[in-house]
Amino acid sequence: MLNVDYHIHSSFSDGEPDYRQILVRAKELKLCEIAITDHFDRYDVNERTSSITDDELLHHFDLIRAYGEKINQVVLCGIETCTDFMGNLRLSDRVYRSCDMIITSPHYVEYNGELVPGNYFDIKYWERYKEKVLNMAMGPGDILGHCEAYLPYGRLLVPDTTTYEERKVLAGHIAEKFFDDAYIKELVKAVKKSGKAIELHCVTSTPRESVIKRLVSGGAYLSLGSDSHVLSGVGNISWGINMLEKFRGEDLLFIK
Repeated sequence: MLNVDYHIHSSFSDGEPDYRQILVRAKELKLCEIAITDHFDRYDVNERTSSITDDELLHHFDLIRAYGEKINQVVLCGIETCTDFMGNLRLSDRVYRSCDMIITSPHYVEYNGELVPGNYFDIKYWERYKEKVLNMAMGPGDILGHCEAYLPYGRLLVPDTTTYEERKVLAGHIAEKFFDDAYIKELVKAVKKSGKAIELHCVTSTPRESVIKRLVSGGAYLSLGSDSHVLSGVGNISWGINMLEKFRGEDLLFIK
């Protein structure tokens, strides 16, 4: 099986290592192909992400490609971004054409209803989330990122009361409660129609194994991503490889 890592962040957005460190690490690990996919979204609440200009991003791509060629490491230049509610990308033609890979991740949901901090199981909010994810699955881009992890529950959280690990557990509870068989069936249909891959998000071991089994049996493409923000996380895809082997999904591994 090809060792690929299609979801890595550098110091250009919110990662710690710079692109050169990432490329050297990938070469040391003998990764066949990687993608540096920094956050790029002018609608994001994170100012560091929303303030990046097209020119800055394209210069970043030039630097990555030049260094990858210099050290003979195959690298794709891409972005991780959120779409509008209907799954549409909001990128200039220049950026769209320059991206080797686009991950669309549901970082936020357009929702005007009242949200009560601590009410993590607001059914109307999660129904709205599922609707957006299905729209994103049908829309443009290459990969649907972490659709059962890093959920957009920011406005539901009571500030400073949960740890990272507790939020991972919370995401699992939400997935079990709301992301039911009917929804997963529609998700498989959507990505089969669009040809988009669903990410095996290795840092959080999601989606659930039952969902992966459904994806594989439905013939959906799967992508491997560490979502690394630190150098030691680059190439940490063993969980994803194990899932592909367990469910005989190796032939569905998305290769750009």
